[in-house]
Amino acid sequence: MPGFVQWDTFNLEKEFSIEIKKGPEFASDLPFILNNLDSIQLSTNIAANKLIQLSGIREYNDILSEKIKLAKENIGTHTFYINRQKSDLIIGRDLPPPIIAEIVNCPEKPNESILRKVKHYLDSGADIIDIGCIANKPNPERVREVINLIQSKFNTLISIDSMEKEEIRSAIDEGIDMILSFDKGNYKQLLNIPKDIPIVILPTNIKAAYFPKEPALRVENLLYFTEELQNLGFQKLIADPLLETPISPGFTNSLEAYFLYKKKVSQIRDKSIELPLFFGISNVVELMDIDSIGINGLLACIAIELEMGVLFTVEHSIKLMGGVRELKESIKLNYLAKCKKTPPINHGISIFKAKGKVSQDFPQIDETKAIFVDPENPDYISDKKGYFRFFVDHYSKQIYILFYSNNDELLNLIIGKNAETLSKKVMELRITDDIYHLNYLGRELSKAELCLYTGRPYIQDELLFKKNK
Repeated sequence: MPGFVQWDTFNLEKEFSIEIKKGPEFASDLPFILNNLDSIQLSTNIAANKLIQLSGIREYNDILSEKIKLAKENIGTHTFYINRQKSDLIIGRDLPPPIIAEIVNCPEKPNESILRKVKHYLDSGADIIDIGCIANKPNPERVREVINLIQSKFNTLISIDSMEKEEIRSAIDEGIDMILSFDKGNYKQLLNIPKDIPIVILPTNIKAAYFPKEPALRVENLLYFTEELQNLGFQKLIADPLLETPISPGFTNSLEAYFLYKKKVSQIRDKSIELPLFFGISNVVELMDIDSIGINGLLACIAIELEMGVLFTVEHSIKLMGGVRELKESIKLNYLAKCKKTPPINHGISIFKAKGKVSQDFPQIDETKAIFVDPENPDYISDKKGYFRFFVDHYSKQIYILFYSNNDELLNLIIGKNAETLSKKVMELRITDDIYHLNYLGRELSKAELCLYTGRPYIQDELLFKKNK
């Protein structure tokens, strides 16, 4: 049966004594489904294409469960709990890297904005919320307030991204779960902090303006710094060879440091020197005017291949909206592929949004009697009842329809997620009977729904809006 059939086929099976299952929702998916029937157990109530998605997630969860059991038996310098008193989250070998999502310039943001961002990040799959502080502008009291604010509303792990001792100490007093970061310029001022807090370490001395460019020197600095901190009793360290921006100063140069680190520690007899790696992908995805979904997918692939310990990202600019969710799904796909020792394709998990793997067959069409329409149609008659305004809220995942009289009085407000149900509600309420206006309503709602799905900013067609008004 077609996957879009709304009812369960179980009763039909029972009546006719024959298996009657749901196929895919779209005929273009049929070849893949038919070629993989041996590995798919079709359902009477779930479309076949959705079953494949569910099977991929189920397989990922089964593998992850087994890997976590093994990790718990091998706790050490490379594999450890972030904060076992608050969470079961483990960072380390053979595990998918957790995601740290940063709230940029957090101390300067109002409480409402911070809480909205935290909820969005957690709903998107972030594992740790990072308080991004402002360089050379310490605000330890506000750091205390922000930590207490988040802790009062959410049960989540929290990190602080600061090099300032006052902010780090304030964060520790309020029970911070991770510190970003220590380097040669600030660590001596913080030697008396609890030794079981995870700390990201850098190969730099920011206060002395020392930032090594050579990958080999970064690795050497990290290894010496690791040994020094371990001798001082610090138990949970995470090495950051520093991922830099593309082209300038250069992505591949910094990526080489990660390769060299993995190679170097594999040759050292003392395995306690090997740390999980910190991969700051926001330095790449934030500074490219390219859709984030493909970049996140590729960076997740690199992270899984190089066995990164933790990924750090942001959704600071509008072009990155939805980036945490993209990264989370990309990690699942690539981790599943690694465990199955295959490329990240055909595992039931896909992150396509703008494109896909199937297409509709185009039939032979006789165009001799076709009506060809000029794309420019200047004719317009205003709607006497009023005009529409549309908005998309990516945080609440809602589409807003506002209908005004031609005197700018708000007459109707309708909120929902689905273009079809919203347009039907407008027609049910008979807000307008103008067929041209309804045509415009359908177009804009379809565009708004697509923006809601992809994370793209929605902007109502200004030209048409002025005409409709």
